[in-house]
Amino acid sequence: MLQAIRDHAQGWIAWVIVGLIILTFALFGIDQYARGDKVVVVAEVNGEDITANQFLTLYNRQQQRLQQQFGDLYDQVVKDEELRDQVLDALIESEEIRQWAKNNGMVISDQQLAAAIHEADVFKEGGKFSQKIYEEVLLRNGLNVARFEHEQRQFLSENQYRNISQSSAFATNAEVQQLALLQGQERNVNYLRVDQRPFLKTVTITDEAVAQAYQKDIAQYVEPEKVSVDYIELSQAKLAEKVPVTDAIIEGYYAENKAQFTLPEKRQAKHILISLESDSAEAKAAAEKTIAEIQAKLAAGEAFEELAKTYSQDPGSASTGGDLGTFEQGMMVPEFDEAVFSMKEGEVSQPVKTEFGYHLIKLVKIVPKQAQPLEKVKAEVTKQYQSQEAERQYFELLEKLNTIVYEQSDSLEPAATATGLEVHTSELFSRQGGSGEVLSNHKVINAAFSDDVLKSRLNSASIDLGNHHSVVVRVNKYQDARQKALEEVSASIKEELTRKAAIAESAKLGEALLAKVLAGESPESLMKDGIEWNTVGWIARNAQNLLPQMVSEAFKTPKPVDGKASWTKFALTTGDTILLQVSDIKTQPLTAEQQAPLKNAFAELFANSELEARLADLKAHSEVVKKEVYKTVK
Repeated sequence: MLQAIRDHAQGWIAWVIVGLIILTFALFGIDQYARGDKVVVVAEVNGEDITANQFLTLYNRQQQRLQQQFGDLYDQVVKDEELRDQVLDALIESEEIRQWAKNNGMVISDQQLAAAIHEADVFKEGGKFSQKIYEEVLLRNGLNVARFEHEQRQFLSENQYRNISQSSAFATNAEVQQLALLQGQERNVNYLRVDQRPFLKTVTITDEAVAQAYQKDIAQYVEPEKVSVDYIELSQAKLAEKVPVTDAIIEGYYAENKAQFTLPEKRQAKHILISLESDSAEAKAAAEKTIAEIQAKLAAGEAFEELAKTYSQDPGSASTGGDLGTFEQGMMVPEFDEAVFSMKEGEVSQPVKTEFGYHLIKLVKIVPKQAQPLEKVKAEVTKQYQSQEAERQYFELLEKLNTIVYEQSDSLEPAATATGLEVHTSELFSRQGGSGEVLSNHKVINAAFSDDVLKSRLNSASIDLGNHHSVVVRVNKYQDARQKALEEVSASIKEELTRKAAIAESAKLGEALLAKVLAGESPESLMKDGIEWNTVGWIARNAQNLLPQMVSEAFKTPKPVDGKASWTKFALTTGDTILLQVSDIKTQPLTAEQQAPLKNAFAELFANSELEARLADLKAHSEVVKKEVYKTVK
């Protein structure tokens, strides 16, 4: 079979199919032969090249996957430089593993490879591997099977390396027991909170301190470069609002598209479901026996609805006599749907097998399709007509817009005049973007700061914002980065210094209060404005009545010794100081059932740590050279 595979197909996209065979790691571990006369190298690993072809293959695949995942948000969520770094790091790691496997004689046999391919559901027919389907799938995807086999072998080799590293990890009973004791531990806690806000009114920040802070962090007070752009916005939705309509137009459109405004046929059905506990012959025989018993009672004249209440194992409909209500064709699973829409009113079906079990179906009523009168759907007809006309206008105007902004690239006015659209001027905005849908779009920001638009002062090409919404831009005004004067930022600096000083005073007071409680003073006696004592009681590690930070600190606090409470001091993210008391500790023993997932979690933790350590060692002993070209290669 492997030789036949070698003889018939081609392509890297086979990783899509590999993903169905193994797991999501199919995105990595790729080794692509360079094609063409000129080989561009993006990295070297111990003298072995990683080519631009390899890089771009994985980069494009990852990019497509992320575009499908994030849709129109892709440009805002995914940073290209970070994606390129991740792709190159994955290829480097893959190459390091490949070299280790080669040096240590680890190979994937033909039998292992064949077994992996045979197990792929995408190549099966009737539950068995089909050479014909295999070849058809690869051919349909333009795949080179010899290359597919090569890459699959390498993937299996890398997966084997990871399994070797992870499969040796295990957790001992003593470790699990220790973790169980820690997991089941509870602590009796209370705390004293020192509010930092009262100090905001008492601390004093001098002008000299503000000036010193400004000079110390002067680089933080630089206003970034900004641009203002002229832009023409083209939107199908806005065009639709201006499409003129008359009663004659709407009547004509309705007549031509009447089928779109016709309610489809619906059917009301009832059913009796007998579930299958398994696919075993015994389970099927038992279900069929019950179905036969129900059919006999139906034949004897018993009511379908009463039998449904007695026998049906559908919890959603049994109590209502099996009633499923009315539904359109295509709403049910195929086998059920086909049966219902081939029956006559009042008819009871033969047993219909679906993924849920066996059904007896009674067709109660047929609601024929019905054309809705224009008066009832006029608003919908109007909206659809305007949208259709606007879509046609949109693409006509977009083509004209692209042509003119390219041919007359020094101004947007000719394009605006020719298309009847307006030129808008934006506010100044930085590379972080501005306000509104247009100026916050990552594509628009990139275009505005591109060399062609910013430096050469050319019109941009049309920028697709999604949903038939485009924009073209050109720079109207450019403002270079500038150092903000002290006067512009003194207020914000003073506010920040005041806050820091208040937090410091809170911490200072907290230190003094801690000394007092450790000396034996009652925490309650220390309460006054801005200082409050809170009694909490017993908490577990998953406690919801305290902030997560406080729960974490509570379980870091040393155990009480000789009945004397332990204390810890820390600052909340709000700036308040907390003096937390742990007065007692107890452990709720975990059952064997509760401990089982702990053992699995411990083993998984050790396995991942082992793998990370091995990969880190590979990296430490590899000589890796990254070429700058990977940042820009396309």
